[in-house]
Amino acid sequence: MFRAELLKLRTTRTPWILGVVALAGMLLVQGLTIALPRILAGVEGMGGATVGLQASPEMTADLAPDLTGLTDLGAAPVQRAMLDLLGNGPAGSGSAGVSVICMLLLGVLAVTTDFRTGGIVPTALVVPSRSRVLGGKAGAVAVVALLIGAALAVLTALGLFVAVASTPGAQLLVGAGDVLGVWGRGLVVLVLFAWLGLGVGTLVRGQVAAILVVVGLVIVEPLVQAAVLLMSGGESTAAAWLPLGLGSLASTGQSATAVLGGLAPLGVGAAVLGLVAWVAVLLGAGAVTFRRRDLV
Repeated sequence: MFRAELLKLRTTRTPWILGVVALAGMLLVQGLTIALPRILAGVEGMGGATVGLQASPEMTADLAPDLTGLTDLGAAPVQRAMLDLLGNGPAGSGSAGVSVICMLLLGVLAVTTDFRTGGIVPTALVVPSRSRVLGGKAGAVAVVALLIGAALAVLTALGLFVAVASTPGAQLLVGAGDVLGVWGRGLVVLVLFAWLGLGVGTLVRGQVAAILVVVGLVIVEPLVQAAVLLMSGGESTAAAWLPLGLGSLASTGQSATAVLGGLAPLGVGAAVLGLVAWVAVLLGAGAVTFRRRDLV
């Protein structure tokens, strides 16, 4: 079953398109990260930032340390963030990077395409065990996610090399252990997001509806995070348990709530376990409905 599902993904255009989009998104993030220090240096040379209105020198002076810390390509945290496979950028904001969206859609489309085309019926006739069918899909989706993740890792390495080489006085400050740790956690998180999408697709079944659920998650979660922080004065940690924020924290150690000024009490291990719990609930619920509901 696993080999059949893997062949299905390999011979259809959707996984390839999602892979190309994920790589293009990573290239854009890396390019902006490398270019941003030079852009800020040019703005400072003009005596202040202009975004519609001229910023005061006092405001520029207040923002300069934070912006410098987030764009210093010679700093270890920024170099570590450039290796992030989720593509959240140096700030590690916890927002859904292009890679995350592609993984969610990969899982959704891997199952909803069969329901849309009716291919799930002959599959179930050949393999009566629906758990085996879903398990085969989960395994195939994980392999594709890992392959895309490996390609993203190569791009992050090239981006970091260009960043260090093009920055005067910059040195590589991340060791092999740090690099492998960020990449390893990133690969795990990418697979978990692909399984999360698989769970959503199995529960919803309708392809358009499942895609809308993913889009809704990407749009609504940052709004919920900001609303919780505003209403609690930055004291509530409830928003830290939402899936996109957990993925960012698990991959980079930086949560969205911390960037927005709130508390971030969760460690990387807790974030991984929290994301695993989300996957277990959604994929488990999808497996139950998949076994009990009619296929047509």
